[in-house]
Amino acid sequence: MPVDRAERRRRMRRRETIRWARSLAIALAAALILRFFVLDFVRIAGVSMNDTLMTGDIALATKFDYWFSTPQRGDIALILIPGREGVFVKRVIGLPGERVDIQGDATFINGAFYDEPFVQNEAREDFSIVLGEDEYLVLGDNRYSSHDSRDADIGTLPKSAFVGRVRAIVFPFSRAGGL
Repeated sequence: MPVDRAERRRRMRRRETIRWARSLAIALAAALILRFFVLDFVRIAGVSMNDTLMTGDIALATKFDYWFSTPQRGDIALILIPGREGVFVKRVIGLPGERVDIQGDATFINGAFYDEPFVQNEAREDFSIVLGEDEYLVLGDNRYSSHDSRDADIGTLPKSAFVGRVRAIVFPFSRAGGL
């Protein structure tokens, strides 16, 4: 029995619609996987990371960095702070088992001077700590105005608090680039 021309067109349109819907579903699934497991865009709010990251900057972060490795000194990390909502951005300074001393604008790790060209001002007060096992010290680059591991309500953080690593500023374009 011959199929009329109108019926053939309907079937072709239906097939094309199904192909289009399938492609859209795959693209949406890929975007969601990227967003939730691989990449994130973070809008910076606050002055704690000045001058490295400024209020209003949008930064690209990777979320898989700490799945198979530990935070490293100098990383600009996305962290979760117990008892607080949201994700925060701080720099990793102290690693498990280290002694960290901050005196004015100088930082010492296990007694050795640690050069921090990204720090533009003195700390609000001198600070010393010996980190235990699975304890990391995170600080803002703006040492005078950063709420960070020096404060009792944050303190040192375990590896599980690290959820990503900031890689680059993507906006504003005048500041865009790797960190």
